[in-house]
Amino acid sequence: MKTQRIGITWQITDLHGWGIFGLNVALELVRNGPVRPLILSPPYISAPTPRISRLLDPFIKEQEALIKQVDAQPGQVLIKEALLLHSLGNAFMHSPISEKIRGHANIGFIFFEDGNLSDTALARARGYDKIVAGSSWNRDLIREHGIENASFVSQGVDLGRFNPRSKTGTFGDRFVVFSGGKLELRKGQDLVAAAFKIFHERHPDSILLSNWHNAWPETFSNVTLSPHCTTAPTVNAERIADFPGWTQAMGIPEGAHMDIGAVPNAHLPQVIAETDVALFPNRCEGGTNLVAMEVMASGIPCILSANSGHLDIMSGENCYILERQSVTPPEIDPSGIWRDSDIDEIVERLEQAYSDRDDAKRRAKAGVQFMQGLSWSNQTKVLIEDLAEYM
Repeated sequence: MKTQRIGITWQITDLHGWGIFGLNVALELVRNGPVRPLILSPPYISAPTPRISRLLDPFIKEQEALIKQVDAQPGQVLIKEALLLHSLGNAFMHSPISEKIRGHANIGFIFFEDGNLSDTALARARGYDKIVAGSSWNRDLIREHGIENASFVSQGVDLGRFNPRSKTGTFGDRFVVFSGGKLELRKGQDLVAAAFKIFHERHPDSILLSNWHNAWPETFSNVTLSPHCTTAPTVNAERIADFPGWTQAMGIPEGAHMDIGAVPNAHLPQVIAETDVALFPNRCEGGTNLVAMEVMASGIPCILSANSGHLDIMSGENCYILERQSVTPPEIDPSGIWRDSDIDEIVERLEQAYSDRDDAKRRAKAGVQFMQGLSWSNQTKVLIEDLAEYM
């Protein structure tokens, strides 16, 4: 086997999707192999646990020394013993480190939400030995554009962390609707707010609990394109957004919405446990929506838009499905691949979860069962098997 190391080019962290993906792949490689990880970007672990420190500290120290060596060398550096995983986004764009370091095999792992795949973008894709997509929907779009060597490997879930647990009673008898994911037009928080406003008018005992922290506030300025809001959230000097103030401007009363801010992944399980239903009317997901997967694994019934990467985590009645999907207006998505969920249907699904708690529990249980096959341990094995010919 040529491969002695698997390199992860992007930053591993416990604060956002890409970082959590890289963190868990690295941990699984340390624990179970078949080879050790090679961390290539400075990590940022906001809430390090003894387990993470014990397993990854040697590789983090190695990264610091390696990058000093790489920076000292002119041109591109080849690490012959390594297979490198390169993070790709819209138009198959990669991070700067992918220009500097290559392995004996170079695999592009992609999540994208822009359907405008130009010839230049496709040429970038062909510069990799293989493209692995984070959803079957992304994979199929890639293949439709002539990139045949593309596969799909789903993200995983830390089932030791995300599993059903009891409420502590933080919100008393209130009906708690959870919305997670960094705020941006693509993820549909404007749809969440518009639907919750109607639902809350009918059920004043309800509260919206959100985890919308976005470390790049400039990316949500375009929410004003939505027909449901006229302003974007204000941001203070510390780059912290006032999300409850934004939803109040949209008609949700003060006290009916709470945002938990930037929370490390390790602290999310108990937050999720306090909720009754989770709402994800996302317009587009290049991956399978890691937050939705974690919530589902935690035994909370999910309302999911039937589009893009969400389709890979829908099975039977393991969730409530938003079936009425219309093409997002071109001024919002010129590529024509995003979909808008119907506000009335969102409210209907919230009403269904509110009025029939036994059915909600049944769907939640089915969701937990579905996620048992998507542990990080299992999905890292699937990834290694998918890359076997390059190992």
